[in-house]
Formats: sequence, C-alpha cells, structure tokens
Amino acid sequence: MAMKKKDQETTGGNPRLEPAFRAMADTTRLKILLMLESRPRTVGEIVSFFNLSQPTITRHLQTLTAAGLVRRRRQGQHVAYELNADNLRLVCTNLVACFPCCCITVSADGDIVSCAAPTDEKTSARPASGAGRTRGHTRKTKQKGG
Repeated sequence: MAMKKKDQETTGGNPRLEPAFRAMADTTRLKILLMLESRPRTVGEIVSFFNLSQPTITRHLQTLTAAGLVRRRRQGQHVAYELNADNLRLVCTNLVACFPCCCITVSADGDIVSCAAPTDEKTSARPASGAGRTRGHTRKTKQKGG
C-alpha cells in the first residue's frame, strides 16, 4: 500500500499518469502518437509504416487506448485511431507540474492555476521548444526615467 502512495506522490497525485507514462515509454508507441497527431489512421496505415506485424501494432494501440492517449472510432468496416489530444495535453501538463523548477501548479481538473516566473538566473533557462512562453512573444515593460 505504501508503494501506491509513493507512486501517486511522484505523479502529482494523479493515478491516470502512470499508465500514460508506461505507454509513452516505448519508442514505437511514441512514433504512433506522432503519426496520429496529423490525422486519424487505420491499423493498416500504421502497420505499413513499421516493420512490425499487425497483431504487434494492435497491441501497441490497445496500450495507448487503455492509457487514454488514443481513441478508437469505427468508420464503416474499418476502425480509425485518433490522438486524444486533450488527455495527452493533461498528461504533459501534470508531468511539468511535478517539478517545482517549472513553476507550474495544476488544479484538480487539469487547469494551470499559476505560472510564476523564476527569479534566479540558474532556474530561468527555458527549453528551446518555447515551453513557458506565450506564443513566442516576450512582455515588454516601460522603464521610468529614461
């Protein structure tokens, strides 16, 4: 029982994070997520990209679906898989919120409730991806007296 409490502490108290992290720990599943980012795809389309069997890809998709990162949708005789962008965004936000150096607090429903700017130069470095910035713009302030 103590192990489960420890797991919840390391995932920000959100028990849905662990399956998502386990699902994203595999490079094939990460590539599938990237493929699904552009549009929904059938198993056959995904299989044609990889040098893996259809049952193997289906197992990967089941893992991603169980983790809430992918949704299945029937399209006639085929089943299309699509990225569940809302859940993926929630997982990423909760991951960042686990680290105090990121200065982000997330509410129980997944909203960012505070994002304080770091005051120490050592902690003010941000990743090149633009995390922590608003649409690539920086805030300019007027200086008094000059």
